[in-house]
Amino acid sequence: MTPEGNERALVVGGGYAGLVTARVLADRFDEVVVLEQDDVTAAPVHRRGTPQSRHPHALLARGADLLEHLFPGLRAELRDAGAPVSDFGQFPMLYPAGWSPRVRTDLALQTFSRPLLESALRRRVLAHPRVRLLDRTRVARVVFDDARGHVVGVRTEGGSLRPARLVVVATGRNSRLPAGLATGGLPVPDVLRVDGRLSYTSRVYRRDTASPPNWQASLQATFAPTARRGGTVVALEDDRWLVCLFGADGQSAPTDPAGFAAYADSLANPHIKDIVTRAEPLGSIYRYGGLGGQWRRYDRIRPWPAGLAVLGDALCVLNPLYGHGMTVAVQQAVLLARTLDAHAPADACGHFQRRSARTLLLPWYLSTSLDLGWRPENAPVAALLARRYLARLLRRIPDDPALYRRFLAVQHLTASPLTLLAPSSRTGRDGEPS
Repeated sequence: MTPEGNERALVVGGGYAGLVTARVLADRFDEVVVLEQDDVTAAPVHRRGTPQSRHPHALLARGADLLEHLFPGLRAELRDAGAPVSDFGQFPMLYPAGWSPRVRTDLALQTFSRPLLESALRRRVLAHPRVRLLDRTRVARVVFDDARGHVVGVRTEGGSLRPARLVVVATGRNSRLPAGLATGGLPVPDVLRVDGRLSYTSRVYRRDTASPPNWQASLQATFAPTARRGGTVVALEDDRWLVCLFGADGQSAPTDPAGFAAYADSLANPHIKDIVTRAEPLGSIYRYGGLGGQWRRYDRIRPWPAGLAVLGDALCVLNPLYGHGMTVAVQQAVLLARTLDAHAPADACGHFQRRSARTLLLPWYLSTSLDLGWRPENAPVAALLARRYLARLLRRIPDDPALYRRFLAVQHLTASPLTLLAPSSRTGRDGEPS
């Protein structure tokens, strides 16, 4: 489908999900307008609308590949800006049963700050002649026609109506769309929630490039029902480390320096403790909570309003500990593009919302089946069985490099979970057949 005659598309939300969506819509509409409530600058800065931006970010292999397809040369651009890249299998992870084996995979790990990634995407998206950004523009509600069957645009808080043939809501976890649907007399989505009461507490440190360690990132995972504390340290651009301390089931690291250091010292991962003890801290300590899973089931609303699409965290918030959020968002943007290619905009959105649920099934069940371990008495039988299987698998990982390689491929959404059922070959600790 060519853009001629498709007129204007509006993307509500100018963060990561909104930017990748604007990129795919630019090939399919005469004009794409991104509406963002924050004051947006060209420089990489933390935005008020993304409080999670001060905490760790990395793209799984599937998401990185999709971004590279949409934005050729992005991985190299981020690397040239100082965002390191290495093999994910060389990333030491401490599970309750022991350390992950060091294996070689085809899965790249690139770590960076959220502002660096967003500024690179924004620069590329806004270079497209059909895309423009209106920052400091807060959308009050989506506007429907008199029959409430078709979107006609959005109304901003200043009262202006901005008409559009397609409206994509990518406003994040605090999306006000459900309230807007209720106000307009339309059905609101059922919501699935699984809350492991996870919090992140993070601080940046100076990275000594003269004598770097043999790892780019290191992690200690939380795991229900006993391992409530964990953390990670990842290398960022500008020769920095980002240390993030996890707290699950209500645990939370302190935001004062002494308490932060004591919490890091309570972990078994020596890499995290070493950075906090030896490296020079840069800036304040930030905490971010409320990280439970939340899936708004827009796919179940019948009939779905024509010309309206919802994606990213506005659709489903995934526990960030498992790293799926940004990958799922770009998967959904690509799915929206393919659906628009197969259907007119008025018809495409219902198909998209139903199909978008498929992009969420695996990451949702991977994270929630583990998080339900904090409250097993409320868990469905299927989730308890899935959690039991995953727990058994994680116990085997330290001594089974071949299994770990397959597990990483599933986690990175590049392989089917059925591959985990295959028998392991006999392997050595380096992941190669022995």
